[in-house]
Amino acid sequence: MRSGSSSSPAAARKGVAHVHSTISFDGRCDYAKLRELFLARGLRFACITEHIETLDQAAIDRIVSGCAAHSDGEFLFLPGVEMDVFGIYFVGIRGGAVDFASRDSIYRSLASMARMLVLAHPIKKRFDYPEWLLAACDAVEILNSKHDGKFYFRWGSERLLSRIRRRRPGVSAVVGLDFHQPADLCPIHMELLDAGPLDADSVCGALRAGRVRFLNGAESLSDLGQGARALRRLRTSFMDVSHGMNRLLRRAGIRVPRGIRRRIARVMEGG
Repeated sequence: MRSGSSSSPAAARKGVAHVHSTISFDGRCDYAKLRELFLARGLRFACITEHIETLDQAAIDRIVSGCAAHSDGEFLFLPGVEMDVFGIYFVGIRGGAVDFASRDSIYRSLASMARMLVLAHPIKKRFDYPEWLLAACDAVEILNSKHDGKFYFRWGSERLLSRIRRRRPGVSAVVGLDFHQPADLCPIHMELLDAGPLDADSVCGALRAGRVRFLNGAESLSDLGQGARALRRLRTSFMDVSHGMNRLLRRAGIRVPRGIRRRIARVMEGG
């Protein structure tokens, strides 16, 4: 456990979800580097979501111990695992034995260890989840900056959340980065509304209770008016068109220069 000065309650309650480290096969930052990057942005917690596909029990143990070793009164890592086959991630796993016999047994093991189950980037699942997951989830990731951009929540994601809430009103929303490398860091983050300790039970409790607002830098996405929301969704549609055109060009063997692609991405994705 690291030692460090305690932050003010307001600063201690800002953070991000859906983060991958080098324990994931495609992550580029270890926990020490992630801590440094996030603290520099004024963030105080991060929900780790390592890809399960290449993990074993030793890796699960490293996630839990690594998150604990790099957490203190200044910053908190919440250990977790993503199962892309189901389009979900678990937040705040406590550690324990995982049954790797099948994907279903992995799910059951992690579900018993986790504080939260989140439906991840619903656009990848075309907003279509099996009923057993709709009945089990604690939250929906209504914005994922990698797949949804940074403008606003997709209609489909909000409709999915509303559909679940008709039967289970307590299901909450989160926003995530899908962070794999420093280039993925963006101003999208969450701010918990209530003061409290910087520990897993308190942070997950606030997220599960929906005591959170969603921000893009200093701008509160949670407080946008109807007109602003419609405009942001229109920009998300333009972003999708741009991505579709880029895929078509790649399939045709046409390579747009990287510098031009980056400038287009900044305009189309709100970067």
